[in-house]
Amino acid sequence: MVEQAQAACDTDQMEADVTAVIEACGGDPRTAIKALLIEQLIQEQRIERLAAALSFGYVRGRIGVTPHNTGLSRHATT
Repeated sequence: MVEQAQAACDTDQMEADVTAVIEACGGDPRTAIKALLIEQLIQEQRIERLAAALSFGYVRGRIGVTPHNTGLSRHATT
């Protein structure tokens, strides 16, 4: 019973969100779909950039540090 109430609440919120997006696009559902698709593309591009940065950081052990700006030389003389 609690699950049904939660599902109904989620559905109500989803309907409110859909209505808000359509209203923000002047009431045109086609324009709303285009806007959402563009936003999805932007978010996918952000995820790709973040994933690339995370992979490099994971391999090097530090995020945001490239071999050129560490200030350390591999051929240090003692």
